[in-house]
Amino acid sequence: MQRQMHREDKMKKIAIITLYDDINFGDKLQNYAVQTYFQGINTCVTTVVDARQTKPARIYLNPVKILKRIAHFVLQHLGFEKEKIKRKELQKKRRQYIKGFSDEYLSTTPPVNYWRLPRGFADRFDYFVTGSDQVWHCWKNDRREPEYFFLMFAAPAQRLTVAPSFGFDEFPKKYLKTYKKGLEGFEYLSIREERGAELIKELTGKEATVLLDPTMLIDTTEWLKILRKPSQYVDDNYIFVYALGGFDGEVREKTYQLAESLGAPVVDIMDIDSDYYIHTRPDEFLYWIYHARLVVTDSFHASVFSILFDRPFVVTGRSDIKGMGSRLDTLFNKFGITGRHFDDLKDAFDSAGEARERLFSVDYSGVPRVLAAERKKAEEFYKKCLR
Repeated sequence: MQRQMHREDKMKKIAIITLYDDINFGDKLQNYAVQTYFQGINTCVTTVVDARQTKPARIYLNPVKILKRIAHFVLQHLGFEKEKIKRKELQKKRRQYIKGFSDEYLSTTPPVNYWRLPRGFADRFDYFVTGSDQVWHCWKNDRREPEYFFLMFAAPAQRLTVAPSFGFDEFPKKYLKTYKKGLEGFEYLSIREERGAELIKELTGKEATVLLDPTMLIDTTEWLKILRKPSQYVDDNYIFVYALGGFDGEVREKTYQLAESLGAPVVDIMDIDSDYYIHTRPDEFLYWIYHARLVVTDSFHASVFSILFDRPFVVTGRSDIKGMGSRLDTLFNKFGITGRHFDDLKDAFDSAGEARERLFSVDYSGVPRVLAAERKKAEEFYKKCLR
């Protein structure tokens, strides 16, 4: 027992600084992957829970915000905004359901506020790792947010990156100095997309190593261990839909026509009028992908797990957020996957025989070789970072 305690005392303590909100499957799964990856190299890993991400932001005497809240309050009591109220209630229930995954699989700190971190916070850990996913996007339009995700509260020697992403093609001019200072504060930089590496080079002159998303750095068997069968599961003959930017128009029409011709149901877990929306956890999300006959998505992580699980998938365009294509382009180019965009395949939805087979056949033969090489690349990068 004493020997075990002594060994644990010597283990490096790493804190994960990432997006933390029990609503997005990709966020939860990359968080679990980062934790699992660093545990695999003999470190003690904890995720920092930021209270400002898990709760609605407080209003600080901002007249515009106060007036907007009052207007929404009046409209709601007059019977308007019913759809918005419904969505908020469903999101609340969904968060509670997804929180079950976080409680079961993630080691976390008590909530802190990145505006006012506790005294001595940086001294509690040997390293802080920022990433993955779009931690450098500046979602809240608040300078203090990128400062937090650039780990400016910690000493430069404590700052690590695990394939973070910008989620845009150009830096916001308003915070250009913050981005430059933040990026220059790392001795070694990793990034998830080729465009991200170009942006860093243009702004700072620094080279960034393009690494796989952490969900692909851990062995696929680790994901198979946590698959959880959904309570609403039907059978293996279904089309799985996960569209963050909306599932409508031609994509929706052709998907349902295909499903009807196959005698297969459509499982759309973003449909707020279905039980799937509330009752799907990240481990159940994985189960849906693993057993799907076809995956239709605009999501980076749904594409990642389709590749890891050898499932056929179709990628649709996303209109709600600009600059999202680079991460998928990097992913597909790295694995030599072509022709999986909806525009390349929409004729196959209407076809039969060999023409339709294009929907259900993806060449994954090169995936194991690329995964092995990229995992070795990441291993060498973190050996250098952790010395």
